[in-house]
Amino acid sequence: DVKCVLTQSKVLTHYNPSLPIQLACDASPYGVGAVLSHVMPTGEERPIAFASRTLNSAESNYAQIEREALAIVFGVKKFHQYLFGHRFTLLTDYRPLTSIFGPQNGIPSLAANRMQRWALLLSAHQYDIKYRRSEQHCNTDGLSRLPLPDTPPEGSQADIFYFKEVQSVPVTAAQVKRFTRTDPVLSEVLAWISHGKRGEMMDNFRPYLVRRNELTVQSGCLLWGYRVVIPPPLRNLLLNFMQATQ
Repeated sequence: DVKCVLTQSKVLTHYNPSLPIQLACDASPYGVGAVLSHVMPTGEERPIAFASRTLNSAESNYAQIEREALAIVFGVKKFHQYLFGHRFTLLTDYRPLTSIFGPQNGIPSLAANRMQRWALLLSAHQYDIKYRRSEQHCNTDGLSRLPLPDTPPEGSQADIFYFKEVQSVPVTAAQVKRFTRTDPVLSEVLAWISHGKRGEMMDNFRPYLVRRNELTVQSGCLLWGYRVVIPPPLRNLLLNFMQATQ
């Protein structure tokens, strides 16, 4: 019965290029969803189409900001034929993306490589990005939490190539991962970068808090842009190595 209702004209509407169009996107820890809608003359939102898919194992390990950005890219690609060449409104319930992907703002120079690639992809479109509170974003939120079992193949491992191929350094990715998880500060930073939630922040969290939109997680290691955040117990080891090689 629910499926029948969702496909009726009272719910869905046909695409009309003369009406304002908007794309709402959202992500959960295991899926992404997007809803393409028209804003009717009465102000009512009428959906044109829905889309969702399940994240693969690599994507599910993305930081929360990257999963939310991936949802936008998924929606824009999925509905490319409706959006390209038309100005549209992009809706997200993750406020930092409104500044990162805003047409008037440049993406931070130390943002993750994939975020820079996605920003370049979005630059081909004409859009206004707006923040919408989660309680008003429930249609897309529901899709991301009940995604279709359509999982893309694993991507290449180029993002962590330098971890595995550079053998001459005295610190391995496994060590960085282990010490990051045991460090009282970095473990908390890792948790709120991965899940998008944070508790009370003390002063020693401030350097990470001001750079939160530039921090990502790769293979359990914390990255600031393309730089690895080295846990305190390994820093002297690396500094001594660097001094010895100069």
